[in-house]
Amino acid sequence: DGKIEAEVKLTGILSLGALQPGEYRKYGTTIAPGLYAPVHQHFFVARMDMAVDCKPGETFNQ
Repeated sequence: DGKIEAEVKLTGILSLGALQPGEYRKYGTTIAPGLYAPVHQHFFVARMDMAVDCKPGETFNQ
């Protein structure tokens, strides 16, 4: 049916930073008093092989 599906799962340990009392970080989430987790990115790349059914130079008729 030509459908492409992906399932992605993440696991790991937070990268944490310390905050002084009353300090606030614009690019992070305060997770406890004096402790924040900075915002970060994940990049996922997929390479697709479009010649699933045929070798180069072959044709496929259904």
